[in-house]
Formats: sequence, structure tokens, C-alpha cells
Amino acid sequence: MLTSNRNVNSGFTLLQLLITVTIIIILALIAIHFIGRFHRYTALQQAQALLLLNGQHLEKSYQHHLSYKKNPTTWVKLYSEQNKHFCVRMSGDPRYHDGNRYILKAVSLDKNREPRILKLNHHGTILLCQSSENTCDDESTFFSGNINVDKNCTIFNR
Repeated sequence: MLTSNRNVNSGFTLLQLLITVTIIIILALIAIHFIGRFHRYTALQQAQALLLLNGQHLEKSYQHHLSYKKNPTTWVKLYSEQNKHFCVRMSGDPRYHDGNRYILKAVSLDKNREPRILKLNHHGTILLCQSSENTCDDESTFFSGNINVDKNCTIFNR
């Protein structure tokens, strides 16, 4: 009878399996990070679209009434005040505005996930602010128009 002294190596060693699992975990963490960034970017794009839709509605109203206000104490009703991620309101108390200009703000419904806000003015300029004291929980029909409420604003051009 002949016997073979060869070592038959079938399967993977523990070290090979650990290295493979480690690589898979690292790739998964990188993917999760980029997916999160993509979701936040998409939410900002949707907020931008919501602002532009409301801005267009305000411009149509202005053409008919020569004011962005419904009456001396009330802004014109917005076309759409919220999507899945952001709420939109006018900025500033209408009693202290002449009705010939406006600023719309889109504030995240979840400020822990997305602290940034978008603002659209009557010129069509959209600003991205890194933080704001405004929240969607505010019971007012408009956000504070105080200039110190929004921090680190830059032009949003995406």
C-alpha cells in the first residue's frame, strides 16, 4: 500500500479569512459614508426645488397684486410648505416689510441630521447657511427675519 506524505491544503486559513472580512468591513464603511452624503445632497436639491417652486408662485402672485403680501399683516400663502426633509416659510414679519421683496427659508425637519438651511430671495439668489436658530417646530407662519439667526451663508450653486 502506498501512502502519500503530501499535506492536502483545502480551504482558507484563519488569517486569510480575517483579512478578507476586514477589507469587506472597510469598504462597507466607506460606502455608508458616501451614501449618507448622497442622501443629504439629494435632500438639499429637493429643498432647492421646493424653494424655486414657491418663488415662482410668489412671482405670479406679485404680477397680479404688486405685492408679496396678501394683506398688511400676512404673507401670500405658499404653494407648498414642506417636503420629506424640509419645511419652507417666509422670513420676517410681514408687518415690517413693504411687500416688494421676500426671503424664503427651507429648514430641515431634522436639524440633527441636517443643520444647514437654504434661503431664496426675490432676486433668485439661493444661499446655503451652515446653521440657523430657526426650526420647523416654530409655531409662527414665518421665520424670524433677524440677520443674526443664520450663520456662515454662501451662494448655493449646485
